[in-house]
Amino acid sequence: MPRPSNPALRASLPPVLLIHAFCAALWVLSIATFWRPLRQLISLSLGDDRYSHLIVIPIISACLLYWNRREIFRGAAYELRIGIPLVVAAVGFGWYLSLRLLSSGAGYRLSVVILMIVLAWVAGFLLFYGVRALRPARFPMLFLLLMIPIPAAVMAKIVWVLQVGTSNVVYALFYMTGTPLFRQGFSFELPGFGIVIAEECSSIHSAWALFITGLLVGHFFLRAFPAKACLSLLTVPIAILTNSVRIVTIWFLATRISSDFMYGNLRRNGGILFSLISVALLLVSLFWLRRLEARAIRPAPRTK
Repeated sequence: MPRPSNPALRASLPPVLLIHAFCAALWVLSIATFWRPLRQLISLSLGDDRYSHLIVIPIISACLLYWNRREIFRGAAYELRIGIPLVVAAVGFGWYLSLRLLSSGAGYRLSVVILMIVLAWVAGFLLFYGVRALRPARFPMLFLLLMIPIPAAVMAKIVWVLQVGTSNVVYALFYMTGTPLFRQGFSFELPGFGIVIAEECSSIHSAWALFITGLLVGHFFLRAFPAKACLSLLTVPIAILTNSVRIVTIWFLATRISSDFMYGNLRRNGGILFSLISVALLLVSLFWLRRLEARAIRPAPRTK
C-alpha cells in the first residue's frame, strides 16, 4: 500500500493491518452485542423464502469491499472526532431498541434494530478508515441496507403485487394461445388442470435474486444513476414475465405430454432453468442501456 511522501503525515497514519484488526474487533463486538436480533435475522432468512436473500447481503458487501480494496484502503486513517460519537450513538441506541422493541409485538421491531446495526457498522468503518475510504466504499455500505428485513405487512403487499402481475401476464399468455379459461382473481379454471397463483407461486425468491443481480450488474457496467435505477426496476417485470412463462409452460406440458410435469422436478426445481431466461433478458436490457449511455456521452460533431 502506498505511503505518503511527507514523513510527518506518514508517521501520523497508523499501519493498515492495525486498522483492520481494530475494525474486526469492533465488528465482533457488535455481533456479540446484537447477537439476539442477528440470530432472529438468520432464522428469518433460513425459514422464510421471502427473506432468503438477507443472509447473503453482508457476504456480498464484504466481497465488494475486498474487490475494490486498493482504492478503498489507500488513504485509510482514523476519523476520531466524527467516528467515535457516531459509533457510540448507533451502538447505544441500537442496544436500547433491541431491548425495548424485540420484547414487544411491533411488526417493524427487527427492521429498526437491524437498521441501527447497519448504521453502527458504517460508523465503525468511518471511525477506522475515514471519509476518504468511505467515498469509494459507499456502494458496499449502501448495499448493506438490503440486509434490513421489510416489515411483514409491507412484504405481503409486495407479494400481492407480484401475484397480480403474474396473474395478468398468465391470462394474457393463455388468451394469445386461444386456451379457453375462466378466471376469478388468482384462480384459473382450465382444461385438464386448474391453476392458482398462490403466494409461493409469486416468484418472490427469484425476484429478489434478480433485483440484487441487477444492482450488482448496474454498479459494474453502467455509469449514470438513472441507467442503474432503470436496470434495477426492470428486474420486476422481467421476474413476473419469466414466472408467468414458467407457469404456462408447465401447464402445457402437463396437458399435452404427461400430468407428471404438474408435480415433477420441473415444477419444484425448474426455477433455475427459467432464471437463465431472466438473466438473459437482464443482459439484453443492460446492452440497450449501455448503448443509450454511449449515445448520451458521445461528443457532438464540431461545426465549421
